[in-house]
Amino acid sequence: MKKTIFLCFFFIVSNLSAQNAQDIIDGLKNELKNNPDSKKTASIYSDLTWYYSNVAIDSALHYGKKAIVESTKLGDSTLIAQVYSDVGAVYFRNTDFSKSKESYIKAYQIRKAKKDYAGVAKINANLANIYLNTKEFEKAMAKFLESLAYFEKTKDNNNISVTKANIGQLFTNLRDYHNAIKYLTQAIEYSKTNNQKDRLCEQYLNLARAYEHQNELEKAEFFYKKSITNCYAVGNKKGMAIDYQGLAIINSKKNKDSLSNINLKLSESLKNQVNSKVDQANLKLSFVRNLIKEKKFEDAKTTLLVIKKVFENQKSEEDLLFTYKYLIAVYANQNQSDSTVFYTEKYTTLNEKLLTTAVLKQTAELEAKYQTAKKEKLLIQSKADSKQKTSLLIMISFLAFFIAVVGYLFFRQQRLKNAQQEQEHKLKSAIAKIETQNKLQEQRLSISRDLHDNIGAQLTFIISSVDNIKYAFDIQNPKLDTKLDSISGFTKSTIIELRDTIWAMNSNEISYEDLEARINNFIEKAKEAKQEISFSFAIEESLKNIKLTSVEGMNIYRTIQEAINNSLKYANATIIAINVKKINSTTKITIQDNGSGFDQATIEKGNGLLNMKKRIEEIQGKFVLTSSNEGTKIEILI
Repeated sequence: MKKTIFLCFFFIVSNLSAQNAQDIIDGLKNELKNNPDSKKTASIYSDLTWYYSNVAIDSALHYGKKAIVESTKLGDSTLIAQVYSDVGAVYFRNTDFSKSKESYIKAYQIRKAKKDYAGVAKINANLANIYLNTKEFEKAMAKFLESLAYFEKTKDNNNISVTKANIGQLFTNLRDYHNAIKYLTQAIEYSKTNNQKDRLCEQYLNLARAYEHQNELEKAEFFYKKSITNCYAVGNKKGMAIDYQGLAIINSKKNKDSLSNINLKLSESLKNQVNSKVDQANLKLSFVRNLIKEKKFEDAKTTLLVIKKVFENQKSEEDLLFTYKYLIAVYANQNQSDSTVFYTEKYTTLNEKLLTTAVLKQTAELEAKYQTAKKEKLLIQSKADSKQKTSLLIMISFLAFFIAVVGYLFFRQQRLKNAQQEQEHKLKSAIAKIETQNKLQEQRLSISRDLHDNIGAQLTFIISSVDNIKYAFDIQNPKLDTKLDSISGFTKSTIIELRDTIWAMNSNEISYEDLEARINNFIEKAKEAKQEISFSFAIEESLKNIKLTSVEGMNIYRTIQEAINNSLKYANATIIAINVKKINSTTKITIQDNGSGFDQATIEKGNGLLNMKKRIEEIQGKFVLTSSNEGTKIEILI
């Protein structure tokens, strides 16, 4: 998935590597309390604009406006240029490239008039970053090279490093990852030597992205973590947010979904603090990816329809492309064919637009050349006789026909090539899925063996130790004796729970017949504890071979187990009946007792009832509880 491009290598002197941004901000605010003169006040507002750009965008823009007003009053053109540069940087970080460009151009005009060639070079580099984000790659490269030439001429090693880092990012966008890594590595060496943690925060991040695009996930993960360390040291929340989003995607690819969700929540929290609407919406695309994996299609659809409006308003076309892609998957899984077709057409149209931008530009240039040549030919033809006109028209017609034939053949060949590539992609995806499933099964078996051999043995040792204590010592204290019995009983229950968990982990699929055997085993043990209770368990024969996933099977088993436990503990029931039957396309599981029941309106629901409901809802089932003085009934609809 696309992550927000992070290009914040601005050419303004920064001391963030020396101390935390928030500490600097607090110090500047304290200076304001001393009522400094107008020039000092304007300078402080300018500094607050820059340092807040890594902490809170709204605050940065607030102080930027104050700095413009104060510096304009003073008529200090140097300070005005610096303020516009700072404000341009803030808008850039907020992905408002139009306003960022407007601010930088104002600063550029002032510095050019003052013949501040160093300042002009730095602004050119920042304008290049804007062109890079707006996909104007030729303009971006021209500006970067113009800046680099000046910095190399003046032997400005600091800004040479920054410019190389940005050129590396440009190569990443052009998918030339070899050159991207080369330029970024050169920049990082200089930043490490000079302990520039603010630069390292950003450079490591972009290096991680280059490796991620090459699917070198271990290297990408390593550099994302190095970026987080440096971003944290300088208080760069936006950088940390993008790092955590990158780690979330890597962990998702590694099927570490729990860790991926933790990374996404950290990223969301940080992005909310820097107030970038596009970044926040972009992050939600990562959440959607996980929602689709978890088959929570309705939640995914709701999120996608909200962030779609953000990307449309901000004209963030690449983000919008991914939004359409996920909407196709959601509507397809919900069997909404009209919406699936609608967003497929949207996706295809936008994808073709993005892929053919460069081709259209070249076509326009060729068209201009063609029109020029055509006018020249017409001028010649006007001076020629009718025979020359006829010959020329025949030649042009033949050429047009030839081009049309070649174009058709090329189009047909390209369509066949695309179809072949699509088939190859599907085959590779299927193979990768099978390999992933095999690795997952190996991991399950390894974990279950560890649980059985290690945790199971330790729990058995605890039971043995408690029993030995009771037999070895004459325990006169009833409370202590009761406590030891409680520990022994709890440990035995834990062993049973552990065996159930290992059973579920070792099963790719669980049939209702497997559940029947497991539940009957549980009922037999319950009869030993409560001999006065009559149990019955019936399951339709047609259901026995229906397969469930291990998660579905375990959740149903745990819910039935909890329901029986509740009847045994609280209901004073004499009959407990479990029935499983099929009604149309739905499986209905009923657990009913003839106990005392309870009033749902007044009783406080404990973890048991809440957990049962949650387990069934997790597998897209429905949980219904009814209770009266004649007994309690639980219905599970799958």
